[in-house]
Amino acid sequence: MTVGVAADVVLSARGLAARAGGRTLFEGLDLDLRRGSLVALTGPNGAGKSTLLRILLGLAWPAAGRVERAPGLTVGLVPQLDPADPGLPFPAASVVAQGLPPSPAARRALGGAASAVRAALDRVGFRPPPSRRYSVLSGGERRRVLLARALVGAPALLALDEPTAGVDAAGEREVVALVRDEVARRGAAVVWVCHAVPGVEASADRVVAVGGVA
Repeated sequence: MTVGVAADVVLSARGLAARAGGRTLFEGLDLDLRRGSLVALTGPNGAGKSTLLRILLGLAWPAAGRVERAPGLTVGLVPQLDPADPGLPFPAASVVAQGLPPSPAARRALGGAASAVRAALDRVGFRPPPSRRYSVLSGGERRRVLLARALVGAPALLALDEPTAGVDAAGEREVVALVRDEVARRGAAVVWVCHAVPGVEASADRVVAVGGVA
């Protein structure tokens, strides 16, 4: 569905509920994601944070409620689970390139595919050569590659499911600063699933405790 509310809202949810294993994860949840804002989704394991994110993105159905998205909404996603088959010999650059827009004109607007990929890897602080096989990277390096893939197409909405998992404390601070810059510089909307990342909660315009709202 398309958003029929304020122009700065890229996604709007009303009355969302989710259930799993015979129990209610959350219900009656209302949420607006606005350009230039960061919303943090917090809560313990099993609370339904990732489920809520999937519902917002249209990857899962809610038990109740509705989600409306701006027409043509572009999304950059960092999933919680690594989607790549470690047996496939993809270089890191090829994984990042998956996030490029399909339109040749849109790629040219980004400075060309190769240039955009290199810039995204540099932006997330990825140190190995772009030709390094994704399967041999450390967990932290893989998270940086997935973040670069989410950023490379300059999406209107960044959906981040624990993007700093496997990243050390210094790297975590870098990622928080990078995302805050995306919000301030490009006016991106960000929804970030996290357990306890102080920099995220301190920067968030809204913190949603899944199962309740703070």
